[in-house]
Amino acid sequence: MTATINDDLVVAGAISAANFQFGSVTVTPEVNEPTSQEVEGLNLRGTGETFTLLTAHSDSPWSRVREVTSRFSSATGFTAFIYRTSGVDTNIHWLSIMEADLS
Repeated sequence: MTATINDDLVVAGAISAANFQFGSVTVTPEVNEPTSQEVEGLNLRGTGETFTLLTAHSDSPWSRVREVTSRFSSATGFTAFIYRTSGVDTNIHWLSIMEADLS
C-alpha cells in the first residue's frame, strides 16, 4: 500500500517498521588499534542493500575517538569497528535500514 501526503505529517508515539532497527553496543577498544564488535540478531525485512549508521557516545570526538564504522552489513547483523586512543568502554549507537518492500 502506498499513500501520498501533500501536507505536514506529525507522528506521535512510537514508529515501527520491519525495514529498520536501532540500538547500541558497548565496546572495550584496544588502544590505537581498530577493534570490532559483532552485532547480531537483526531481522530486517525489505529489498536491496542494508545501510548501517553508527555514532560513538563520547565526550572526546576526534580526540580520543578517531573513527567509528561498520562492515558486512546484512539483514541479520553487521560488524562495528571503533578506533580509539584510550581503552575506555564506549557505547556505539547504531541504525540499520533496508529499502522497504512495497510490493
